[in-house]
Amino acid sequence: MPFAAALRKSLQDRDSEVPAEFKRGDSLEDVLNRHLRTVEEMGGDDVFTCILLLSPDGKRLSVGAAPSIPASYCRAGDSFEIGLSHGSCAAAAYLGRPVYSVDIETDPIWADFRDVALQHGFRSCWSTPIRNSNGAIIGTFAILHRTEGMPTHEEVESIELITDYVADAIMWSRGPRFFARSDRYQSGAPGLKLVSNNQEARDPTARLVALVEKLHAQATDLDHYAERSQSETESQNLREAAELSRELATNIMTLAAVVRSEKPAR
Repeated sequence: MPFAAALRKSLQDRDSEVPAEFKRGDSLEDVLNRHLRTVEEMGGDDVFTCILLLSPDGKRLSVGAAPSIPASYCRAGDSFEIGLSHGSCAAAAYLGRPVYSVDIETDPIWADFRDVALQHGFRSCWSTPIRNSNGAIIGTFAILHRTEGMPTHEEVESIELITDYVADAIMWSRGPRFFARSDRYQSGAPGLKLVSNNQEARDPTARLVALVEKLHAQATDLDHYAERSQSETESQNLREAAELSRELATNIMTLAAVVRSEKPAR
């Protein structure tokens, strides 16, 4: 996926057309599909993109645009709860950070949707939260591949750029009063916020979720190190450690669900 400076120029051109497209009555799906086709044309044959929109209550994702992904796949996941077993997008929305599934076949995050993804030939998925200018998550952007793998540093930067422009289009669809362009294109996007913060430190569930975030981040780092290692034995050990981190994260989320269910109502 050879994203470069040309991608920024193409997205800038697309962004300048968005207000006029909405004014003439184009749907949000139409506008987002044009963004995604721009990305796919520059990304190569093994790039399939989609945008999922977060429901107003922040609990469910639904398909917003997916120009090259089979309709049968989109229907299978048309609307689903965020969480840590419904795929990379559900996890990214739940955790509030990018989730890179190197191998869908073995990643526990894909427990509920693994079969349908593999049936359609998808083997890896890189998902990133889409945020509005206030930092609130409004959806996810994902790139699916028919091969296993992790994004390079350049690809991660390109993905962040894409999500910024997609966020602008989504907010434009809600009306000019919801759109507030930041200076992120000049100074870089602000750091992603974690699900939990210091005010939630006393909440057992929040502490468990924060631990899950750290485990998934550790697993991602281990995957990167495995890819770069010159030793096959070391690479295998790193991959096994990453898998153990993900399994532990899944077990902790099960515990978090128990804690949540036992929490007395106020």
